[in-house]
Amino acid sequence: MHRSIVRLTRSWCARTAALALAATVAHAQGGNDCTAPTAITGVGSFPFNTTAATTGTQGQALGNCGTLYKDVWYAYTAAVTDGIQFDTCNSASFDTRLNVFAGAGCPAANPLDCDDDSCSLQSVVQISATAGVVYMVQFGSFSSTNPGGTGNVNVSVVVPPPPCGTATGPDVIVGEINGIANYDITGSLDAIALGTTSCNMGTVNLNWFSNTNQHPVIGGNLYRYRVESGSGRFEQIGMSWLKHGFFALSGNLCCVSCAGTDGSTLGVGCSDPYGAGLNGGQSNLGPRYQVNAHTGVFTYPPANPSWTGNTARRCEYLLSDVDLSAGVRYFGETQYVTPDDAAAGNQNNNASYQELSATLPGGTGGASFAQVGPTVREKSAIEAWPLIDPSVTIQNVQVPNDGLFKVAYRTTSLGGGQWHYEYAVYNMNADRNGGSFSIPLPLGATVSNVGFHDVTYRNGDGNGVSDYSGTDWTVTQTASSITWACQTEAANTLANALRWGTTYNFRFDANVAPTSGIATLGLWKVGSPASMTAVVDVPTGPSNVAFCFGDGVTTACPCANDSAVGQNAGCLNSLGNAGKLVMSGNPSVANDTMLMTGTGMPSGSALYYQGTNALNGGGGVVFGDGKRCVGGTVVRLAIKTNSGAGSSSFPAGGDPLLSVKGTVSAGSTRHYSIWYRDSATFCTTDLYNLTNGWSLVWTP
Repeated sequence: MHRSIVRLTRSWCARTAALALAATVAHAQGGNDCTAPTAITGVGSFPFNTTAATTGTQGQALGNCGTLYKDVWYAYTAAVTDGIQFDTCNSASFDTRLNVFAGAGCPAANPLDCDDDSCSLQSVVQISATAGVVYMVQFGSFSSTNPGGTGNVNVSVVVPPPPCGTATGPDVIVGEINGIANYDITGSLDAIALGTTSCNMGTVNLNWFSNTNQHPVIGGNLYRYRVESGSGRFEQIGMSWLKHGFFALSGNLCCVSCAGTDGSTLGVGCSDPYGAGLNGGQSNLGPRYQVNAHTGVFTYPPANPSWTGNTARRCEYLLSDVDLSAGVRYFGETQYVTPDDAAAGNQNNNASYQELSATLPGGTGGASFAQVGPTVREKSAIEAWPLIDPSVTIQNVQVPNDGLFKVAYRTTSLGGGQWHYEYAVYNMNADRNGGSFSIPLPLGATVSNVGFHDVTYRNGDGNGVSDYSGTDWTVTQTASSITWACQTEAANTLANALRWGTTYNFRFDANVAPTSGIATLGLWKVGSPASMTAVVDVPTGPSNVAFCFGDGVTTACPCANDSAVGQNAGCLNSLGNAGKLVMSGNPSVANDTMLMTGTGMPSGSALYYQGTNALNGGGGVVFGDGKRCVGGTVVRLAIKTNSGAGSSSFPAGGDPLLSVKGTVSAGSTRHYSIWYRDSATFCTTDLYNLTNGWSLVWTP
């Protein structure tokens, strides 16, 4: 078995900060001689063609790296000062070798690094590059009898992970996705399994006791990125059951040294490989529903409901979800969950991902996935989205005394004044789960093309081995928000909550441009806090604005008692005036100076109140002698007595601040109005009227 002779320390071999995500250089084929190399720069996949290449004399056998047959050359100019990786993983159809030399021109010294086999029979080389410096890359085949071929040399930026042994306690990560298994289809379903090599990066041995609940469980997911209707989407399309660990080997994939054990623990600095076939062994997989990914606690032995078919329990996906269109990309993700790692507080780095390629050879084999590039350690697959599209932003949302969510978002201009809002919410290990997701809307915003995407539970992965519901979340739109929600835990313990290791997507189009705002993630299991927030793009709109005028432009007043257009007040009252609310000050929860002032009302009592909804899209509904503008959850702020001039205000004197009385939170939108007494017989038999409404978005 041939191996590279000269190797750099690989403690950071597979960790990347950016995959080969730039556009492919269409005509970089590799020069046949080091005196005429093909110039390349940046990151990306650079084509080669060695079918007509000859075996040169330059760069051969330097540093005992071996001969590269039918070799070609690139002159690579580094665009950044960073770690740079060159590889041919799943990008060449033959056994490859790869050298990288310092400096331009034909090499006179040993290579900085060289490699034969690192990903199957393919090569991986990493160097520490300096921006602007030229490096010579030599690529060829291992065997003199190889006819050569075409493919790509992949170039990416890599970043070393923290040194081994810096995390206190046991700390398991996915050091490498070491292989992929493809399976025959069953009906409309196909499946893969991902092999994993775990590493203990901590300072204490990691428990690995078989036939107990003191060992890791290992899950796998499949993601797809594609552009639809002009906007990129990153969606989960597959999910596996869990492999239960049973014996830990003592390899050294991630660390320089390994303190070997008897297999009942994973030693400090040690690694343990589980092949794709092992992780895909159907009879030995358990469901996810019995696992608390935040604490690492799970039931053992796991539930074992009956199953049939070649895809069951494996990382199943609909064959129809495999899209081979240009620009579509796939990512495999694996995650370890185990009690002692979680007890040490090290559970938020347990997932890693790798890009995959897909083909559709047809027949019962269905789709075929292959590995592309290195494993990105300690990163969940959603972290690939901003690498594909730098306009994507991810916010971490850590639930107190529970797990981690990641909220990713991307806003795209569709032209013609239309914008697409795309959100992906990933639950890494929160046991309280997600139950709702809400985005504020400004008054007058028109929302269309509302969408939702989830992942399907199958084969009895749910309480009592009944699958969790696959019902799409219900959408509720008001004048001030759009909210997606599943059934509550009280209503259905099998509801389609956003559980650990899954990503759900929420999307819509709107006729207003984005601004920074607050998304609210409601937690499904009862507890405190009831929800979490994240700063995301939301549709922009006036943050402090009057609405619901009694001028007949929207909903008419009850007896043609419309006020003048432009007066921005309510309907006319018995005095021939229109009650008017004006709000002034700073709508900040921390620095609240807001003042509500009512004018144009008869002398008498007036109720100042707050609500969560702007009724009838902000147009109001007929009520008494006027229109009621505000509803939803109502807070009675104060009852004031209007002066002889028909005016009053809140807060005044010893009144509490508006934000305090209304118990508002940062990012929330609230609506305000005044409901006042009008004792004269006028219009209807009801002796009351209302002012216009006012909408506020409260800032921190």
